[in-house]
Amino acid sequence: MNLYERYLKSKKESKEEQSIVISELITTYPKLIDYLYNRIDTCFGEHIVYIIHVKVNGIDMLKVGYTKNSVEGRFAETRYSGRNKIEIIEKIRDNKLQAKGAIDFEKLIKNKFNNFIIKTDLTLPGKNEFMDIKYKNEIISIYDTEYKNYTNVIGLKSPN
Repeated sequence: MNLYERYLKSKKESKEEQSIVISELITTYPKLIDYLYNRIDTCFGEHIVYIIHVKVNGIDMLKVGYTKNSVEGRFAETRYSGRNKIEIIEKIRDNKLQAKGAIDFEKLIKNKFNNFIIKTDLTLPGKNEFMDIKYKNEIISIYDTEYKNYTNVIGLKSPN
């Protein structure tokens, strides 16, 4: 059985057998390491949890989110329609956490400030994370108070 056939078969086998096949794939195709690290970064690597002041269609608001890239890179992605309607005015906070800590911390902030959400016509990921700018001080205060509680949270998050 060739490596490709073994790979297909391994999808239905134990994690131990899958790891053996993955190891052989990496030995045969070392470039796979780059792709695996990219996926591992998404699920286990460092992420930035940010608060930014943006204008969407000329309206000032805050955006809370996380990204494994830079904040600027996150909003430079052209694959999302409506991206051109967002102008970053100021990065208010952008601190790094491990992936699980980042997603848990972002969730805490969104849950605490769910009543501050502003509906937009945007279709990009995170479209429901825009908040009324008049709550800026409260959002920053919770961010600054709670951030330290997530610096040691380590674990997996699902891939985007």
